Amino acid sequence: MKPMLPGTVAVTLKGKAYPAVLQRLHQQSVSLHNIRSTGEDEIEFYIDHQSLSSLRKAVFKTGCKIHLKRGEGLVYEIENWFKLRSFILWMIIAIVLVIGSSKFLWSIELVGATPEIQYEVNQALKEQGFSPGRLKTFLPNEEKLAPVLYDQIDKLSWLGMEWQGTKLIVHLKQKQGKNINEKLTPSHIVAAKKGTIQSMLIESGQAVENVNSVVKKGQLIVTGLVGREEEKKAVPSKGVVMAETWYEVNVVIPQQLTREALTGNEETKTSFKIFQWETPQLFWKKPFSESVEQKSVKEYTLLGKDLPVKKQVTHFFETKRSVVKVKQAEAIDIAKKVAREEVAALIGGAGKIENEKILHQQIDNGKVKLTIYFQAIEDIAEVKPFTEETRE
Repeated sequence: MKPMLPGTVAVTLKGKAYPAVLQRLHQQSVSLHNIRSTGEDEIEFYIDHQSLSSLRKAVFKTGCKIHLKRGEGLVYEIENWFKLRSFILWMIIAIVLVIGSSKFLWSIELVGATPEIQYEVNQALKEQGFSPGRLKTFLPNEEKLAPVLYDQIDKLSWLGMEWQGTKLIVHLKQKQGKNINEKLTPSHIVAAKKGTIQSMLIESGQAVENVNSVVKKGQLIVTGLVGREEEKKAVPSKGVVMAETWYEVNVVIPQQLTREALTGNEETKTSFKIFQWETPQLFWKKPFSESVEQKSVKEYTLLGKDLPVKKQVTHFFETKRSVVKVKQAEAIDIAKKVAREEVAALIGGAGKIENEKILHQQIDNGKVKLTIYFQAIEDIAEVKPFTEETRE
């Protein structure tokens, strides 16, 4: 049908032999319109789209090049109309998918409370039918769901549901304070390790040691038995005991280290995830033998609704390992850093290193061996429960 419909095409013909091309077209009785020169050895004209095959034959082996710029006429108007109709059809399909998918639950986000309570709530939600792909209309509302979760999870004090498109956000609040059993458990505070007490902040219990007292591991610092001798009452001890502690750390660092550096080469892998299905990469293989990866995910929305389509882009940065020999001073700095990190892990986030000193330093078979003394301040309080019968 297309060859029978009227329509013309704007053509640019470039090449020194363009007169020969025009001569061939004239011999074939091909009509040309609005012929004009647009540059050196270059002309532009209009030709009926039915004659495009004759034009290609005329250009053959002349060294000239043709460029089709635009089309006019009924045939191209119909073609554009079909393209527009296809676009409108796909838009309608997309809108139907969005509206349809917005009736489903696709993701759940838990906000608030501890990770343990969130885990229990997540399991309880699954038992109640909250899983990706379920219709919202078949899911229980907040009024029906909350009492069920309150019965199953003792530490949960409040639950709120908020829908954001296809995402369900569940706000949680846990009961404040300890439970009754924890409150009634009597306990002492003993020294978790040897140290010199620098300060004490006792909320419950009675201190039996003072600031500047040197205590051994397991020694009683705060007793949970309070009151007069004949009327002592067992209570849970609670408090912070900051003490000066000491550590001796041995570190061995080789002077030949393996280091990893970026080469500057980079490859990108793109995939799409529709619902739970990810587009396969049949002919793709990992670009580098050694590399680091960085992933980014883009979510799509339409008319304020989340589409069940995600684009995942993975960047692969090539790395290269090399063996380098470090100087003695640099090896010592590395050893100190390793030792500090080891001590920091032992004293916890509330502790701090006050002083450090190298006790022994040795170079042996290409290795730097250090013995470092650390002086730290940390919380040495350790709760030790007891029963009122034994009081121990």
